[in-house]
Amino acid sequence: MKVSLRSQVVALLAASMLGVTGCPSQGPRESRSPSKSDPQTRFDQLLDAYIDDSPAECRALGLHDRCDGRVADYSEAGINKRVAFLKAADQELAAMGSPSDDEDRRLDRKLLSLSVRQELFRLVDLELWRRRPQFYDELFALDPYLLRDYAPLDVRAAALLKHVEAALVQIPHIRVNLRGPMPRAFVETDIGIYEGYRDYLRGDVVKVLDKVSDAQLREKALTAVRKLSDEADALARHLKEVELPRADDSHVLGVDRFKKLLQVQEALDVDLATFEAQAEEDLQRNKKAFEALVAKGVTPSRPEGKKLLDVARKLTADSRAFILSKDLVTIPEEGKFVVEETPPFMQWNSAFLNGPGPFDRPELTAYYYITLPDPSWDKKKQEEYVMPFGTLLATSVHEVFPGHYLQGLWARRAPTRAQRMLGSYSFIEGWAHYTEQLMIEEGFGAEDPQNALGQLGDALLRNCRFVVSIGLHTKGMSLAEAERRFAEDCKQDAATARQQAFRGTFDPGYFAYTLGKVQILQLREEAKKKLGPKFDLKKFHDAVLSHGSPPIPTIHDRVLDDLAR
Repeated sequence: MKVSLRSQVVALLAASMLGVTGCPSQGPRESRSPSKSDPQTRFDQLLDAYIDDSPAECRALGLHDRCDGRVADYSEAGINKRVAFLKAADQELAAMGSPSDDEDRRLDRKLLSLSVRQELFRLVDLELWRRRPQFYDELFALDPYLLRDYAPLDVRAAALLKHVEAALVQIPHIRVNLRGPMPRAFVETDIGIYEGYRDYLRGDVVKVLDKVSDAQLREKALTAVRKLSDEADALARHLKEVELPRADDSHVLGVDRFKKLLQVQEALDVDLATFEAQAEEDLQRNKKAFEALVAKGVTPSRPEGKKLLDVARKLTADSRAFILSKDLVTIPEEGKFVVEETPPFMQWNSAFLNGPGPFDRPELTAYYYITLPDPSWDKKKQEEYVMPFGTLLATSVHEVFPGHYLQGLWARRAPTRAQRMLGSYSFIEGWAHYTEQLMIEEGFGAEDPQNALGQLGDALLRNCRFVVSIGLHTKGMSLAEAERRFAEDCKQDAATARQQAFRGTFDPGYFAYTLGKVQILQLREEAKKKLGPKFDLKKFHDAVLSHGSPPIPTIHDRVLDDLAR
């Protein structure tokens, strides 16, 4: 799908697994001294403290009673206190454990340890609180109170008001903390983010709050939101007028920090040459298949814009039926699910899933949103905006069945709190990307070869993210070289190539889509070799999905052992 740079940035950075958490306004929870006789209680205390200190992530998980109305403490003292807590937790987790611990306890500790180290990497190694204006966007992000009806509107508006009042106290810390010169890629991107928040707060948030029945609450909330929108505008202007002129090109991680990113985000300790070879191999395989279809005369066609939602509804119903008919994976007990046009205040993205968190009430509705072309555009622009049939099929599989929506159903039933709370970018996106290829391999949409073309086109986009991330951050690749790879090797149009190359400067971890897919495919091949004729694809998928969304290396051996039992 073709979306604006801001669309890609906001969608990416809104994801809880990718976001950088700060410090709660009351500081880290005080925790008692370790109890050698009660290690599980101690682990639970550390997990609670970690989540309570991350109110934005806590809300995304659906823990509204625990975290609504709270924001992080972004003072320098607060951030230093958070770092001290994380360092102490890291040491304590490393010392935990005994040979008698079961597999879930070992996995839980690994997941929390990785989460702690990943945040330390962002706060200490990357100093994002000094170098990345977007670090503070939790203060302006009111979506969690508006996107789902987890409580009556007046209740959510009251929590939103508390959030905004707390945010207004924290905002003065932003300019004190940020230290220029900052990377140009960060500043340029974040100007757009805060201008977007300004417009969102002045427009769509007001429209929702106008529906609050309590007149006094409504007026207080509207007044507070107006102040918050003014702060977003002031921050955007400061970035544009003060920080952008002195920004530099210091976005490059370098080899050491890139390898550390792999360790803390993906539980990988790998030679970069091997890592790159893995990326290139998948790229060349997909490129060859894509070019073979084009040589046969396969070309994409598009549905009419007015029929887009109906086509997507049929695709999601058909993909669910296909999964059941082929017995590919267990579909746990489902909640409510609908395909709808994207609400106006979220139309910066062309298609995405907005589902309940793992701790939200299961009866809450999940929404597969698709943005329709603006009727004010000319006919040609409207037609070009609509994604081709093959891309829509791949996107619907990725977002719904058997992608994100199905994976979310499984995450709700993970055996422990830690496995429901903590996960990885590469598993979440890797699983969804893997299912795009899986469904084509199994014959979904086989009646029209443009469906395979759409799947391969999306795969090539993710392939180039992988190789460009390595190139930009470890090999001195220029943005022009990155654009050429997207355009020539990965078959992207000029605008998409430019946007995706630029995204690599501030999102080095966007290799995660292909990485996760390849890891699942490799694990599947290992399971086939180990089990021979006893291998069952459905059992494999169920085993992979049984522990939330952990990095594949953390469950690799366990999946193989579970299948062998």
